[in-house]
Amino acid sequence: MKDLIQSLIYIQQHLIVPKDQFNSFGKYNYRSLESILAAIKPLLRSQNCGIRFEDEVIELGGRTFLKTTLYFFNDKGETITTSAIAEHTATKSGMDAAQITGAASSYARKYAMNALFAVDDTKDADSECYQREQTKPLPEEPKKAPTRRTRTTSASAQATTPAAKDPRYAAIEAALAKVNDIDSLIELYEQHRMEVENNPDIKAMFSRRKQEIHKSTVITF
Repeated sequence: MKDLIQSLIYIQQHLIVPKDQFNSFGKYNYRSLESILAAIKPLLRSQNCGIRFEDEVIELGGRTFLKTTLYFFNDKGETITTSAIAEHTATKSGMDAAQITGAASSYARKYAMNALFAVDDTKDADSECYQREQTKPLPEEPKKAPTRRTRTTSASAQATTPAAKDPRYAAIEAALAKVNDIDSLIELYEQHRMEVENNPDIKAMFSRRKQEIHKSTVITF
């Protein structure tokens, strides 16, 4: 076991994983599981070591989680393990069942890698540090000067609504109403990036929902 511990110390000291990914909606840099794996493979090879993952679905307090166990081993048969979990929700906006499982597995595996190999300063969208940063008050939008009200027919009034400007407004609005966390909000944003960037009404709608989620966020340990 001494040899494996020495290899672990070496990898912890030499593993550097830059935050090479950027989320334009959340405005933060992050590192993915793929980035960590790519950076650690040369170090594992130099130490004659390897890693593997095992996933299982577990239930805690009536909620479903995906548990990942990370095995770190060498060519002498020595092994060190660590585990991490990520909640496996039944539904998530814009994702099918396979994608939900894949996302939970990716999160759990990344957290297991972070813990065992001391990957530092990882501020993901669901991390406590990121949540605290994002709960800072957003700057207020400048107030528009009041305009004189004029009588219009129902047809003309309908023509000035955001839905009339963009036929997908109503569908996006309905999808936003089902989003209750920052991760899902970012995923929905990426799905409708073109609409958001080209329609100020839709962009404002996303901003309002983002602020609502931040206000309702409760950090638990």
